[in-house]
Amino acid sequence: MVARLVVCALAPVCLSLGIAAQDSRQVSEPRVPPACSTLDAALAAKDGVLSDADERRTDTQRIQDAINACAPGKAVVLRASGKSSVFLSGPLTLKSGVTLVVSANTVLAGSRDPRLYDIAQGSCGIVSTKGHGCRPLITVTNATGTGIMGEGAIDGRGGASLLGQNVTWWDLAHEAKVTDQAQSVPWMIVVRSSRDFTLYRITLRNSPGYHVAVNQTDGFTAWGVNILTPKTARNTDGIDPGSSRNVTIANCFISTGDDNVAVKSGKAGPASNISVVHNHFYAGHGMSIGSGTDGGVDHMLVDDLTINGADNGLRIKSDRSRGGLVEDIVYRNICIRNTRNPILFTPMYTTFQGNLLPVYRKISLENVHVLTPGTFTFLGLDPDHKLQVTMDSVFADDVDKSEIIAGNAEIRIGPGIGNLAPNGNGVSISRSPEGHPATPAACDARFAPFPTIRTAPEMAGTAPAEDKTLYVATDGTGDFYSIQRALDVAPATGALVLVAPGTYREVLTITKPHITLRSANKDASKTIVVNNRSAGTDGGTLHSATVNITGDDFLAENITFQNDFNATHPQLPKGSQALALLVTGDRAVFRNVRLLGNQDTLFTGSKQCSGEGTERTCTPARQYFSDCYIEGNVDFIFGDGKTAFENCEIRSNAHSEGFITAQGKSYPTEDSGYVFHRCRLTADPGVSNVYLGRPWRPYATVVYLDTEMGSHIVPAGWREWHPGETHSIETAFYAEENSTGPGARPSERDPHVHMLTAGEAEKYLPANFLRGSDGWGAAAGIN
Repeated sequence: MVARLVVCALAPVCLSLGIAAQDSRQVSEPRVPPACSTLDAALAAKDGVLSDADERRTDTQRIQDAINACAPGKAVVLRASGKSSVFLSGPLTLKSGVTLVVSANTVLAGSRDPRLYDIAQGSCGIVSTKGHGCRPLITVTNATGTGIMGEGAIDGRGGASLLGQNVTWWDLAHEAKVTDQAQSVPWMIVVRSSRDFTLYRITLRNSPGYHVAVNQTDGFTAWGVNILTPKTARNTDGIDPGSSRNVTIANCFISTGDDNVAVKSGKAGPASNISVVHNHFYAGHGMSIGSGTDGGVDHMLVDDLTINGADNGLRIKSDRSRGGLVEDIVYRNICIRNTRNPILFTPMYTTFQGNLLPVYRKISLENVHVLTPGTFTFLGLDPDHKLQVTMDSVFADDVDKSEIIAGNAEIRIGPGIGNLAPNGNGVSISRSPEGHPATPAACDARFAPFPTIRTAPEMAGTAPAEDKTLYVATDGTGDFYSIQRALDVAPATGALVLVAPGTYREVLTITKPHITLRSANKDASKTIVVNNRSAGTDGGTLHSATVNITGDDFLAENITFQNDFNATHPQLPKGSQALALLVTGDRAVFRNVRLLGNQDTLFTGSKQCSGEGTERTCTPARQYFSDCYIEGNVDFIFGDGKTAFENCEIRSNAHSEGFITAQGKSYPTEDSGYVFHRCRLTADPGVSNVYLGRPWRPYATVVYLDTEMGSHIVPAGWREWHPGETHSIETAFYAEENSTGPGARPSERDPHVHMLTAGEAEKYLPANFLRGSDGWGAAAGIN
């Protein structure tokens, strides 16, 4: 369909252009209606700060009274008066036919009092498991012909402290992210079940949450709107049309902390007939469709868009729990730079499961130019639900420095042939018979700085500090849904990766130093990294680990590493070895970590060895496990690392014969061994015949101190690797001190075992055992 868009932006002279648009309306520059009443500001804010007394003098009632009294087709005008330019307000409701106009040099400021926004007593201004406890600043419901206009500003004051508290709305959002909960903060403008709502020339600043959310609405126009909020302010989407039709977003400048624009749909119905034209995006998460698409998204045009500095460029995101059909989407005349993910089409935005399948087809990229390197993702769901994309004159500068991820996709190139041609597993590429070499779109002159808006006053507030933490969440609320993806982009010097509860079926490889992997939920069973590799299927035992750590100074907290190979395969003598964790990095610490497997659950190794025989030397790698749970049956703690376990539960599961350790010290000069201090040796019901260890290598070294041993431990405690064939127990060093419980039988132990005195045991205490030449044991806070 061809609609007429009258392109004016903020210029005094308008240019009328007929362009192919997806909005089925005839859209032109809006007009400000005549006033029914004009209200003068009574509050002044020096440097954007209201006095304590003025913070209690809200204008909510007089603005609402004026709206209620206004005749349809008219406007309530807010204007500055002398030095007074501020209207302070709690929640307002617009009615049909009435427009709210915020005049030049005037600001409508949201109150900092959470009680004004409460849906239930005390529900706003908190962090909880539910969220959504606040009313919006401005609500439009079941209304026709309403709008918000003017050259002034609406400021949500997201960075100002709440009354009586030392916390801002944005602080609550950050706290919710760190603790994997939900913040209850007011959104700025919410439009529901309405018709023909218009935003015109207004500046929206610093919303505590979403700036504009439009749901189940037929006819929405945002024209010449400026949205400006710090990039560090979480969940501050610019404009989000959801399950709405006939939407035009034109001539807008949007810089924010989340999606610049996000088109969504759900059970309420599809999002369709949408035009996003002649816009400039800056900080944010880009031009998005999703993540909810189960109502369908169709007939959408994105034309003449620049994206400069956003995390993402053009993005379609969904998953099996909330996916649907996305089709007839046209991206045309797009310029992108300084963007980590210039094009990101993925049906695996989260790992949630369900039968709401995300299918993307008839997606067209026309005259798209990406000027800086990034990651390009073109993924379909599976071979039966492929991504369908046409790429006409699509260019990526420095493509050799970019990463291209593609799979289950049908790519059609042309007629303009660019230099970006995704390829990968399940990708088919066809070319237009009219194909011809194209030239990249000229973009440099099209990138414009965010405009200076002298007519839109800003209230005082503090932008959140940049949080360099990498957040991972299966539900898409983090920066990544894959832990490995976060690790890949982590700085070479290390990073904190905070993982939300959920199950992450992937393999982790951690080579960088100073990586911290932590779940905010202290119940380690809630956050699981799991895979099902094995020695037989993946080229050997040491290639089977779910988590592989070679970088030094690693820390893991509150998380589970699991190998569930035996959930679908029988445990056999060969090929069933399946590691949950392999760690050879030095100074690695694991606190409240669960390791789940059967045979060979945990391998701890040294860094590097050289020489032979008595000249053999190894650089020790030290690992410390505190308050951990480790489960397995055969040799499930093994290797040649220098490792201490403190306050851990070591649990044996079912097998005919069990061995807790298989330490691998090969030469007497090697600095390796295992110490268990104040641990508990437990077993599943019915499990017996478990040994404390057997020597994998001739000089195996294992010491148990103050450890409680269950009745499943055999009286001899220790056993030869292969009785009658090997004689390593004669050279191994196996020792105990103050073992307790029914499995502690010092008089019945194998005669090669050393029973230590308290004095002799002193050097094996974890802090001493792991000290090293760098003094690390005590420095790391190890007891």
